[in-house]
Amino acid sequence: TEQIKVDDSIKLTYRSVMGVEVPNIIYHQPDSVEVPYGLEGTSSRIDEAYIQFQKVKQITLILAEVDNSIYRLANAISKTQKRANALKNVVIPRYQSSIKEMTESLEEKEREEFSRMKVIKAQKEN
Repeated sequence: TEQIKVDDSIKLTYRSVMGVEVPNIIYHQPDSVEVPYGLEGTSSRIDEAYIQFQKVKQITLILAEVDNSIYRLANAISKTQKRANALKNVVIPRYQSSIKEMTESLEEKEREEFSRMKVIKAQKEN
C-alpha cells in the first residue's frame, strides 16, 4: 500500500470576536508546486487542473472559516437576543411592579404619618 502524504500546511487556531471564539485558519502555501505524479506521459491540462485544485483548496478554507464564524456569531446573537427579550418582557416588568408597590406603600405610610402628626398637633393645641 502506498502512504498518503500528510498535509501540514493548514493550521487551525481560534480568536475571540466580541467574546465569541471563531476559527482562524492559517494556510501556508508552498513556494513551489510539487506535482505528485510523473510529468512523462501527462498533459499540461493535468498540471493546470492540479494548480486550480490548489486554488480551490485555499478558497474552500476561507469559505469554511467565514461560514463557521458567521454560524457562531449568529448563534451568539440569538442567545443574546433571547436574554434581551427575557429582560424586556419578564425581569424589567417585575422590577417595575415591585417599585410601584414600594412607592405606593411609602406614600401610604407618609399619609398615615401626616394624619398622625395632625392629630398630635390638634391634641397639643387643646
